[in-house]
Amino acid sequence: MELLLPANPIIQSQIRTKSISQMYNNLVETSTDLNIATGYITNDSVAALKQIVEFRDGALNLSLFIGMNYLEGFTRPQYYAVKDLNEFLTNNHTGSVYLSPQALYHGKMYSFMKGALCLASFVGSSNLGSFVGTSQNYIEADILFQDKEGMEINKFISKITASLGQRFEDVPELQDFKENDIELLDGYSYVKKLTKEELQNLQSTATNTYVDVPLKTEAKSNLNTYFGKGKVKGRYSPRGWYEVELIVSKNVARRDLLPLYFTVVTTDGYEFECSRQGDYDKNLRSSYDLKILGRWIKGQMENCGALEVGTPVTDDTLYKFGKTSLRFTKTESGKFILSLI
Repeated sequence: MELLLPANPIIQSQIRTKSISQMYNNLVETSTDLNIATGYITNDSVAALKQIVEFRDGALNLSLFIGMNYLEGFTRPQYYAVKDLNEFLTNNHTGSVYLSPQALYHGKMYSFMKGALCLASFVGSSNLGSFVGTSQNYIEADILFQDKEGMEINKFISKITASLGQRFEDVPELQDFKENDIELLDGYSYVKKLTKEELQNLQSTATNTYVDVPLKTEAKSNLNTYFGKGKVKGRYSPRGWYEVELIVSKNVARRDLLPLYFTVVTTDGYEFECSRQGDYDKNLRSSYDLKILGRWIKGQMENCGALEVGTPVTDDTLYKFGKTSLRFTKTESGKFILSLI
């Protein structure tokens, strides 16, 4: 038995432990079965699960039991992302998704099996989104079990799934959904939420100087970084669903008005840092975490029904979205107001 804490520098500077997210990335490369019983899911965690099953190419079986969302409510993007994952697993004979239609299950249990051997099991406070695919960085605590203890946790997951869960396709299809999450960057590290007054004061200092950066739809870059190569060749080193890195070409008018490092404030009041890196400083990204900018852009696409989780951003997506560029408007303070046009 061992304590796991996130790779948050604040807590790790005081208490040195293994990170559940780091262990997850290692374990999914060697496991033959990943069994999960969790309360809630996030859009990007569902995309990440599909990504790892695809990466393992038939060598990993996934059992995912979601205990809260069916009764408490899915957003439309969440529900159809889970439906797509279940269809993918079923069609490829690599597992199933289970929902809880009669009782609310808020536990968080995960096991990684290699044949009859339990490589590791986790029990604790981490929902799936806490370590798979998300930028949120709450201080969660989990206990690691291995060998015989880990096997017992795996048995409990199976029993809980069998007792409370029904296969996704056997549960009545939902027709009503929760309101989409419009607070797109709440809980993200490296992001500040401005008050309404602070936002209005900044907007009142906007100048007539701006830079428009087109939203491009290349298959494996820009808004579709998720579909590109992993960070480490030959290993599971995922690009998150919300990771984006926009290419600002030399043809973009006034592009050099954007500093190499600068602060943006979105029209809904989020403040974070952006940077330009790479050859000719053409790669535009959110600093510290590439998923911040991507969550803000792709989250709006999901909310209006232009983009389904786990599918590429295409020209048709932009047509449905009705917006094709980011606009960075300079303010008197040197910060930039970020909007979609």
